[in-house]
Amino acid sequence: MIFGKKSLAILMLGAFSLTNFHEANAYGYMEDDIINGCNGMGYDLLSAYQTDSCTVCHRDNQAKRAYSAGDYAFFCPAPVATTCTDTDGDGYYAEDESCGTEADFDDNSVAAYPGAAEDCTDGVDNDGNGMVDAADPGAVDCPVACTDSDMDGYAVEGGSCGAIDCNDNDPSISPGADEICSDEIDNNCNGLVDTADSNAVDCPLECTDGDADGYSVEGGNCGAVDCDDTNADVNPGALEVCEDGIDNNCNGLLDSADGVCQNNNSGDDECEKPWWRSKGKRHHHPMKACRDDDNKNDDSSDDYDEEDEKDDEDERDEEDEHDDEDEHDDHDKEKREQKDCDHEEGKSRKSRS
Repeated sequence: MIFGKKSLAILMLGAFSLTNFHEANAYGYMEDDIINGCNGMGYDLLSAYQTDSCTVCHRDNQAKRAYSAGDYAFFCPAPVATTCTDTDGDGYYAEDESCGTEADFDDNSVAAYPGAAEDCTDGVDNDGNGMVDAADPGAVDCPVACTDSDMDGYAVEGGSCGAIDCNDNDPSISPGADEICSDEIDNNCNGLVDTADSNAVDCPLECTDGDADGYSVEGGNCGAVDCDDTNADVNPGALEVCEDGIDNNCNGLLDSADGVCQNNNSGDDECEKPWWRSKGKRHHHPMKACRDDDNKNDDSSDDYDEEDEKDDEDERDEEDEHDDEDEHDDHDKEKREQKDCDHEEGKSRKSRS
């Protein structure tokens, strides 16, 4: 087929009209100015020209006249207003990130939005992860579940449930129990068993009495404290000797500083008196007795004078008199018993004859 020049031109124009003239080169020499003009108006749309740009460009020279007049809005599409919906007012929009936030997956609940904490008790999937309340491991403000199987007031969870019960099957074992000293159990859940716990109760007494004087060094339930467990003459039950430089009775007072001390020097021979007589024989009383005739309660012996001697003599005579009476009564009793015995023996001989 042979085409003339006119037919060829028509075919080329038809082919040209089928080309995508919406590309960046559609406006030829006007392209750069149009793009810059649209960008200057805030429309960064490099190829989004009027859909009929080719037609208007070749019809009545509208495009050329707009270009010549600097009316670049002619070439740019009208801006589409962005709609941002926040029905529940939680600050997140139902649309995508074009509104500046992640899309609100539930725009009807102010408690549900991206980044929200999962509330354990509101029945809402607050964070949009598909898990509601306690089913979400990250849930907060969940009611505390305290397990107390033995009903002793202590739970195994600890934390807000209180001190941890180390044995929830035995009500006698808990942080509030006393540590029993000899059962080999950590009764109070503090990790210390029996005597290892300084607060243990009912521990067997361990009383140390090195000098065997009946007093120990521990004190407390072991009794008064022996201040010298190497000397049997020194203990809380001993007498304080006045001038030996020792706290004999363990009361913290030495010698005469202790108001109950006993003189122990050779110059106080009167403390050996009084001496007594029994059955006509006189002997010294084994206990030292120091007189205090002046009633000054000064724990010192007074001079043993003639008046003291006379008082002691009267006491001895009275004692001897009682001894004589007892002896006479014993003698009479023996005589009566012998007489009764002789009488019974006589009666027995007569009956045999």
